[in-house]
Amino acid sequence: MIIVNGIEVKQEQFGDGTLKCEAVHGDEILANGNVIWWLYDNDAELFTLYCVVRDLQNRMPTAQNYLFMPYIPHARQDRNVSGRLFTLKYFSEIINTLNFYYVAVLDPHSEASSCLIDRMVYLPFENQLDYIEGYDAIMYPDAGAAKKYSRAAKLPVIIGNKHRNEEGRIDSYELLNFPEGTKSVIIRDDICSYGGTFVAAAKALRERGVEKIMLMVSHCENNILKGEVFDYIDRVVTTDTICTIEHPKLEFAARYRTDEGEREDV
Repeated sequence: MIIVNGIEVKQEQFGDGTLKCEAVHGDEILANGNVIWWLYDNDAELFTLYCVVRDLQNRMPTAQNYLFMPYIPHARQDRNVSGRLFTLKYFSEIINTLNFYYVAVLDPHSEASSCLIDRMVYLPFENQLDYIEGYDAIMYPDAGAAKKYSRAAKLPVIIGNKHRNEEGRIDSYELLNFPEGTKSVIIRDDICSYGGTFVAAAKALRERGVEKIMLMVSHCENNILKGEVFDYIDRVVTTDTICTIEHPKLEFAARYRTDEGEREDV
């Protein structure tokens, strides 16, 4: 989904599969700056974004353009590993060619993103502190999450330590700094896919007597439905940056895909 100055860009295709997209109307282009929101659904939207922004630049060369991209596509492809393409690098190069005044993101998965994307600024995860009341501790499922979030912790901290086998599957999981008597825990991380790590963490917590578990992630793939997260975790709090599903245990701390949510064109 791409939105320019509050108006969604309609993306269609010609019969041969190429992009069919109307230009943003002249009265919707602002001389003092255009606000573009990209709520990622697929990589084809990157070409739409490129075409729309280049058209804006051609018609209003002096106007600044601001990109709000809460979810950074390819943030997990942040290095050359196992022969896979370093797609974050090449994705960032395309974004940088559009010369945005700034690019606003929410909780990027990798620190490499801030090095690769020019003029990046950070959006806050609104309302997350509203959810901590009634919980005894907060858990970071691995050392990376602990490094990222622990300085802002408002509760006692538990750190998870996972061990993988030769096939890359988690075969054991231990809890570090577990406060005895803890009955309710928030697991905090940036993104959930199928949720295998969070399931392993939840099982370890249950074995220590924890009765209530909430998972809080900034981004949540629809693939969460294909895993076991909802079998072991009581409540999942996230945003709709990439999540477009509904589930009785799923809550949105912030919504960007509706006019009723937290999205503001500023």
